[in-house]
Parts: sequence; structure tokens; C-alpha cells
Amino acid sequence: MASCPIEDRIAIEDLLISYATAVDSVSDIDGICAVFTEDADFDLSGIGLPRGKGHGAIREFFGNVFAGTSHHAHHLSNFTITAFAGDTASARAYVIGIGLQKDGTRITVHGRYYFDVVRTSAGWKANHYHMDFLLPLPDSLAAAHGTD
Repeated sequence: MASCPIEDRIAIEDLLISYATAVDSVSDIDGICAVFTEDADFDLSGIGLPRGKGHGAIREFFGNVFAGTSHHAHHLSNFTITAFAGDTASARAYVIGIGLQKDGTRITVHGRYYFDVVRTSAGWKANHYHMDFLLPLPDSLAAAHGTD
């Protein structure tokens, strides 16, 4: 792996932070889409949620999520660049995600974000995203998504 210049590392880390911040707004779907390329693969199948392609699928997914959610808090740590090749890179971050549904259900997940990113004229953008759990699927999340 080529060494990742610090400016790129910071920009990629900021991209992941922008994603978590937009999700935590419980409304900023434009901000979420701004993290991704138009044709990005958005894959949450590793945590039992949908996989989609492009901004339309991302908008639909978060429209549904936000309709039932009152609060989110995502805390990122253990950020690392796992691959770097000049205009492409891969990054991983640990995440603790906490949510409160409008029906009062509380959700806490401990997992990892994986982002494959490309350098564009607008800066780094994600063209693939997926997630997995560090701890078993919480009962509250399984019940919220009908996977129990």
C-alpha cells in the first residue's frame, strides 16, 4: 500500500464524520448524499438492512429511517486507512450508534464502517459503503426491522 498523505487522510476522515453528522441530524438527506458518488453502492446487508445503488436508494432508505426516528448519535473512533492508491482509498472506523425511535424503542449498535472512496473534482466521495457489527445484533434493532 502506498503511503497516504496526511491531507488525504484528514479529508477521508472528515468524509466519514460528515456522514455520521448528517445521519445524526435525522433530516439531512442531502448531506448524506453529498458523501457519496451518484452511483455509490450503499450496502447494509451485513447488518440485516437493505443494499441499494445510488442517491435514489440512499434517499429512500433514510427517508424511511428518519420517518420513525426522533434522535441519533453516532460516535466514530479507531479510524484507519486500510488501502491507498493515489485517487482511491479504503477506510474503516469503529462506530457506536445510538438511536431513539418515535415509539420509544432505544437502539444501540457497536460496529465498523467500511468506506471505499475516490478522489473527484469535488473532493473525496464514497463509491462503496458497508457495515458490520462488533457485538451481536441487539434485540431492539432486530425487532425494529422485523428480523427477530
